[in-house]
Amino acid sequence: MMNDLEDTIAAISTPTGEGGIGIVRLSGKEAIRIADKIFRSKRSQSLITAKSHTIRHGQIIDSNGEVIDEVLASIFRTPNSYTKEDVVEISAHGNTVSLRRILNLTLQNGARMAERGEFTKRAFLNGRLDLTQAEAVLDAIQAKTDRALKAAVDQLGGSLSRQIHQIKDGLMKMYAHMEAFLDFPDENLEVYQNKTFLNLYESTADKIKSLVSSYAKGEILREGVLIVIVGRPNVGKSSILNTFLDRDRAIVSDIPGTTRDALEEMIELDGIPIRLVDTAGFWESDDLLQRTALERSRQYIEAGDLFLFVMDAKSGITDDDKKILSELSGKPVIPVVNKVDLMPNPVAVEEYFAISQEPCLVSAKMKSGFEELERKIVSAVWQSGISKESGSLIRLRHKRSLEISLQALQKSRESFLNRESLEIVTMDLKFSLDALREIIGEIYSEDLLDVIFKEFCIGK
Repeated sequence: MMNDLEDTIAAISTPTGEGGIGIVRLSGKEAIRIADKIFRSKRSQSLITAKSHTIRHGQIIDSNGEVIDEVLASIFRTPNSYTKEDVVEISAHGNTVSLRRILNLTLQNGARMAERGEFTKRAFLNGRLDLTQAEAVLDAIQAKTDRALKAAVDQLGGSLSRQIHQIKDGLMKMYAHMEAFLDFPDENLEVYQNKTFLNLYESTADKIKSLVSSYAKGEILREGVLIVIVGRPNVGKSSILNTFLDRDRAIVSDIPGTTRDALEEMIELDGIPIRLVDTAGFWESDDLLQRTALERSRQYIEAGDLFLFVMDAKSGITDDDKKILSELSGKPVIPVVNKVDLMPNPVAVEEYFAISQEPCLVSAKMKSGFEELERKIVSAVWQSGISKESGSLIRLRHKRSLEISLQALQKSRESFLNRESLEIVTMDLKFSLDALREIIGEIYSEDLLDVIFKEFCIGK
């Protein structure tokens, strides 16, 4: 790992395709020298003499003296850079040809291609970020809503790190005191009479439990709420999906069974990322494809967080509707009556009230009633116990480590109450501390870093 840190790395840090600007980034002790070899300033200014956090205008020149592109070169000297190494960012025109040629020139002059997430990995290894902050960089890049971005930016700013450090520091003090008592075994009785330790056990456990419980809301901000549209064939499920998307994503037809597979799309409602799924209609068939589609629909019913149960206002409630509703028993459901523009008699609405809570009346064709449906969806999400504030825990890794820490802490407390050997008490206390330290990256394995940073793009 340390040998890798001696290398100077380079990569294209902007997405593939056409754009106004594209960036080639270098990091490492030779970054400025390598960039200077391919950069020519119109004022004959060398990058080697450039001060940190300055920009120079010039051209990138290949070994034959050919001009590749007109660029701006931004210089960031160690330790005041993203990686705490010397960093150069070459801003060129955002076309694939120029960027690849500039990248190849940096590689020819001594840099090597960066691996996925290696810039951020170096920021972590060099102490610029802790591990939760490094993960938040990716969460910020992948944020789908304002709330998700705020949660990621808060974590990048150290919100979770500070909470973990506060918990860890309290346990470290207790651990240090117990280690000191181990050096004086005749005083062990005094340890077990120390009410401060018991209070610290309780308060720390409460803090960890509070963080663990925040994962539910953090997961939704990161992964989205899975909302499944279900109903019998030809009630307008696909039309409802298309209305939410404001485009024709699903094929709409009067022929039952048109939707042969689940279609999943992402939308945003009140800052909540929604994974909206249109499922195949629930009807029995000898058609192998239809049976497969029905099985896929049932899988979504098992996984869904919220369900839009769609019925047909024109045909009224059928036995198939009642059967589907029974399959959703015990799950959060919003009844949706579609095609109200075709409802033969307004009094017929009463039958929908008779089988469920207040239904939402919509017309996908006329695009009416959807503001009320969106309001009910947002209300249902918040009522599920998810706070409107950003979740402290966004990642499953953090939740699992906290659960391990809590379990070890509870074992240590039980041993303490039973006045077992202090070696046993402190051993579990150390397990609890180590789990906390792993969250912020004070201890880590190369395998853990590989798992985390392989999610990143190459240029970040």
